[in-house]
Amino acid sequence: MVPLDFSETSMCALLMGIDMANSLKSDLRIVHVRQQPKFAQGYNTLQGAASPEALLDKLLLDERQKYFGGGKFDYKIREGNAAEELLNQAKYDDTTIIVMGSHGVSGITTSWIGGTAYKMISSASCPIVVIRPDMVYDKNFGKMAIRISIRKTSRAMLPIVAGLAKATAAKATLIGVQESRFQWIFNRINLSIRQAQKYLENTARVPVEEAITVRGKDTVSRFITTLKEHQFDAVAIDVTNKGTFLLDRFRPFLTQVINQSPCPVITVPVQDVKTTR
Repeated sequence: MVPLDFSETSMCALLMGIDMANSLKSDLRIVHVRQQPKFAQGYNTLQGAASPEALLDKLLLDERQKYFGGGKFDYKIREGNAAEELLNQAKYDDTTIIVMGSHGVSGITTSWIGGTAYKMISSASCPIVVIRPDMVYDKNFGKMAIRISIRKTSRAMLPIVAGLAKATAAKATLIGVQESRFQWIFNRINLSIRQAQKYLENTARVPVEEAITVRGKDTVSRFITTLKEHQFDAVAIDVTNKGTFLLDRFRPFLTQVINQSPCPVITVPVQDVKTTR
């Protein structure tokens, strides 16, 4: 599924969505949510089209030649709150993965992820690929980075990430992130990396090219630098929704990565392992 509001970022998401649908051999659905008139500046890209339906018809005609996923390529228009309608459509369609822009036509500052995207990340039951227009990736998705932290949730997402990696024939690189200076935490992260590598290589049959640990202050900058140096096609990060408003909607590490990452960011929803019975 690709949410489309006719902004530059959503158009970039559509192009990546086509690439991913081709790699995954999947259906592709564009979803547009009709909103208030103040958001209509995005319709300036209609180039004379009288309605969203007219543009979407034109988009399907223009972009269909790029799609060879073997399934359906269509669109759906809904009305109401963007995040709620998109989540409802994803649930109704049993969507496997969502590809969306980090910011839409609402004019949100580029130093912060857009409200719709953040609500989607905080509530979606499927992975979301977030992209900005300046991000770079190879449409064959040959290199994938996986963030590993001290939390068990970063390993709980591995089956989903492994499925995506196998479908796109991607090789993985594990990046351990340690913000604390304590040695025992460093040891725990190294253990988590070894466990993740063992699962990927022996169980999921996904090749692991390298394991890296990012330590010290300003881990986000070091993490971003690592992504740039290795030129990954995507980076996967786990997202745990605890049902608490502030904890679910204030994630400084994830927000900074989405705003600064040189490649698309895959957010993978996982259940909090500590609360699992």
